[in-house]
Amino acid sequence: MELTLSLHRANQINPDGPAIVFGQERRTWREFHAAVGRTAGMLRQLGVGRDTKVAIISMNSARFVECLYAVPWAGGVLVPVNFRLQLEEIAYIVDHADAEIVLYEEQFCDIVAELRRRIPRLRQAVVMDADRSKIAGALSYSSAVAAATALADERRGGDDLAAIFYTGGTTGVPKGVMLTHDNLFQFLLTFLTSERIDHTLVHLHVTPMFHLSCIGVLVTTAVAGTHVILPKFEPEDALRAIDEHGVTYCLSVPVMFERMLFHPNVDAYHLRSLRMLGYGASPMPPRTLEEARRRFPQLQFAQGYGMTEAPGPVYLGPEYHTKAAVDAGLTRSAGRSVPTSEVRVVDPEDREVERGTVGEIVLRGPTVMKGYWKNPEQTREVIRGGWLHTGDAGYMDAAGFVYITDRIKDMIISGGENVYSTEVEGIVSRHPAVAQCAVIGIPSDQWGESVHAIVMLRDGVSATADEIIAFCRERIAAYKCPRSVEIRQQPLPMNAAGKILKAKLREPFWAGRTRQI
Repeated sequence: MELTLSLHRANQINPDGPAIVFGQERRTWREFHAAVGRTAGMLRQLGVGRDTKVAIISMNSARFVECLYAVPWAGGVLVPVNFRLQLEEIAYIVDHADAEIVLYEEQFCDIVAELRRRIPRLRQAVVMDADRSKIAGALSYSSAVAAATALADERRGGDDLAAIFYTGGTTGVPKGVMLTHDNLFQFLLTFLTSERIDHTLVHLHVTPMFHLSCIGVLVTTAVAGTHVILPKFEPEDALRAIDEHGVTYCLSVPVMFERMLFHPNVDAYHLRSLRMLGYGASPMPPRTLEEARRRFPQLQFAQGYGMTEAPGPVYLGPEYHTKAAVDAGLTRSAGRSVPTSEVRVVDPEDREVERGTVGEIVLRGPTVMKGYWKNPEQTREVIRGGWLHTGDAGYMDAAGFVYITDRIKDMIISGGENVYSTEVEGIVSRHPAVAQCAVIGIPSDQWGESVHAIVMLRDGVSATADEIIAFCRERIAAYKCPRSVEIRQQPLPMNAAGKILKAKLREPFWAGRTRQI
């Protein structure tokens, strides 16, 4: 299986069809295919060959998509970098990955200049969106490609390394997840069969492509559909793009869709073309599904659960997003294992637990990573007996639906009782005034840890801490209820995958303590 295979097919079956929509730029599949070959030729002239690591520091763009194919076409390995990280984290990633080339947008030139100063191995920098850069010696992408000769595809595939995706780095040192061509192609095939996507796909890319949500790029190319690309997510820009370009599919996280659905100008857009919204990172709130059904009855939803180390093993399809499914609580689940993956819930000795019992979720299948780059010890820690240990706590019901209760490390032990923060968050988020919620454990002399909720309220709606606590006491056991509630005006900190950074929220409460539990 080769990542570039789908691109050759798209050029073969739909050469004159629309491939790329980015700002004023339009490209057919024939044009895009030729551009990737020339870009690969440029990379070869810069010395990119078998397993050369190429870092990309860029927002979403047509050239980002181009490079996702050109790097493996030239035989190299992709290293997408989260530009939202701090300089020290970015420098660690680029150095640790052994990157030799960096492709970047000019807005990140200061970062790249510092990377080149610190990392001797980083021998060339190419600015993607400007004729020249403030960095001395940097090449212009457009000029370098114009001077290059198209390269024949190296046809890397199978167990060859395709990309190194680094974990968020929110706790400890970021880990480089090695994904092969087979890993990513199997994820692509699972995506295609699960969501029944065909050549009519017009995909709006709003999630950052440095993240594994770039699978949407691979899927769109696989069916020779159309990429509609926004540099970053802005709710009204997304609404406008859906109407303007007849978008049929969008991959996002719940908080992004909510910002679109409840935007004050949403009524100005028809959104009749949008057929499917794929999402991950957290369940879709019932009230959001209810409002979406009211406004856009044609819109279907599908949730995917996975991790960088094993994308796409669990899926919750449109049939489980109906009103009846919401009432039955199925949308609180992550779904069931896809046909190519196996999922279990185990105890600390790796013994499978009974259905309904909380344990650690483990999985195996063809999307499980090759391992952590330069870290065989940690690889052996998480892949044991052929099973990837996710670090997620959860349970499986009698029908095989998987429910995520927490990250194992995020479990709160209060007065000797285990409290799963996501369960409490599920209750707090039902309060009509709550827009965002995170539940953490904070130090308590009496209880060891005390359940603390941090919330952001919806615009124009008010609620007090006491009201939110009383709301919870009507719905869950007293020991699980927040003992304190903090109301914030600003959105809670999130990573690129749309997950709230609980470690950052916990820091001020546990600072200076020898134990963090």
